[in-house]
Amino acid sequence: MQIRIEDYAGSLDAARYLLAARDAGAAGSRIPAECRPQTLGQAFAVQQRTAELLLGRGDAIGAWKSSLPSPEKTVVAPIYASTIWRAEAGPVPAHTAAPRIEPEIAFELRQDLPPRPQPYTEAEVDAALGGARLALEVLGCRYAAPEHASLPELLADHMFNHGLILGPRIASPDAAPGSMSITLRIDGQETEQHAGIHPNAHPRAGLYWLANFLREQGLGLRAGQHVITGSYAGFLEVPVNRAIELVYGDLGALSLRMAA
Repeated sequence: MQIRIEDYAGSLDAARYLLAARDAGAAGSRIPAECRPQTLGQAFAVQQRTAELLLGRGDAIGAWKSSLPSPEKTVVAPIYASTIWRAEAGPVPAHTAAPRIEPEIAFELRQDLPPRPQPYTEAEVDAALGGARLALEVLGCRYAAPEHASLPELLADHMFNHGLILGPRIASPDAAPGSMSITLRIDGQETEQHAGIHPNAHPRAGLYWLANFLREQGLGLRAGQHVITGSYAGFLEVPVNRAIELVYGDLGALSLRMAA
């Protein structure tokens, strides 16, 4: 699926509207009709306007979420440095009483992948990686009723991303499997277990697509950024102020606490 940034007159107003909702920390109504994006290209333009506004505050893009696009859905969005937390650094701020998280693998860039005329090969992307970590995407939406929003509106709002939690390193990016069990423990007690399956056949497939998608837009990936490519178990709802542990098959465990 080809998406091109389609800048349009309402992109800045739409970005300001969504950024105000982020600042307020409360979901609200849909983007006003007069500046609402109608296409995926316009939605990506709103994302880029949001990134520009946040960069003006000193908040750079620290990560990306991405997955192979399908006729039904396109998942690609920046994640900002202010919403990236290290699990071992202490309690992660919770924006709801029952946060929703998705268990993922975060691939870390050690080299830039800048825009260029020729496509990146999978081998070139692999060579730019410096490692991988257990990770959790924290879900959130700026719309109070996202079920009524169109796909371009959801994409403009960064496809349900609220933030990213980075956990321990795994042996290498190659260690990320296509499937593995996901076990959730609360205060040491197992509460859920899932036969986790990555939504793409290859966990790095969304990364390969992202590198070339950004290249085509005149953008790129930068050293130090992380990329998540899909949840192994959909979303999990977890409590605040409790000890949370996610066990990722044989890869290891991510422990954290989310504080109201």
